[in-house]
Amino acid sequence: MSDPRSENSNLPDVSDVPGQDGLSDDSLQSVHAQMLREKPEPKDGFSPIPILLLLIFSGLIVFGGIYMARYSAGFNALAFNETVRPDDVGEGGEGEAPPAPDPLVVGKRLYTQNCVACHQATGQGLPGVFPPLVASEWVLGSEQSPIRVVLHGLGGEIEVLGVSYNSIMPAFGPSTLNWGDGDIAAVLSYIRQEWGNAADPVSPETVAAVRAETADRTTAWTAAELDAFK
Repeated sequence: MSDPRSENSNLPDVSDVPGQDGLSDDSLQSVHAQMLREKPEPKDGFSPIPILLLLIFSGLIVFGGIYMARYSAGFNALAFNETVRPDDVGEGGEGEAPPAPDPLVVGKRLYTQNCVACHQATGQGLPGVFPPLVASEWVLGSEQSPIRVVLHGLGGEIEVLGVSYNSIMPAFGPSTLNWGDGDIAAVLSYIRQEWGNAADPVSPETVAAVRAETADRTTAWTAAELDAFK
C-alpha cells in the first residue's frame, strides 16, 4: 500500500510532530488550511438543474392556463351539472345557457342515486322482494303507467313476469326529492333503454301532461288502477 504522504507532498509529516497524539495545534491548523485550499472555488451564477426545473414549471403553468381558458366553460357553475335543465337558468345570466344534457346520462345518475338499492344496478331487482325492470311488461309497455308510478308511487300486490311482489314504491314527484318533469323523463328513458330494453324514450312534455292530469292525487297507485294504462 502506498504512503498517502507520497501522493501529496504538501501535507506536513505528522509523525515527527511532538504531542500526545502526534500532532500539535499548529500542525492541525496547517493540515486543515491545506485541505481547504484544495477544495474547488465556488462559481458565480446558477447551476443548470434549477434553471431546467424553472423552465419546466413555467411551461406547466402556461399550459395549465391555456387548458383552463379553453375548457373551463367560463367557470360557469351550471356547465358540468347534467342534472340542471337549460330552462332552470335564470334570466340575466351572463352568456348563453349551456347545451341540454344527455337525458340518458341524467337518467343513469338519478337511477344510481335513488333506485339501485331496490332494483339493483343490473335492473334485476331482488327476487321475491323488489320486481325487475329488465323485460318488465310494466316498463316496456305504455309510458303512461311508469310515469304514474314514479310520480305517486305504487302499493299493494303486483305481478311482474309471472312473479308476485307486494312491496312499496315511493313517490318521487311530490316527495322531498321533488323530481321535475325532465328528471322523471330522463330516468324512465334510461330504464326503458338499458339492460337490453328497447322501449321509446319518455319526453318531459308527456310527464308534464300526466302530472297536470293527476295533480289532485295523494295516494299511491295500485296494479289494478294501472292496468288501464298498460
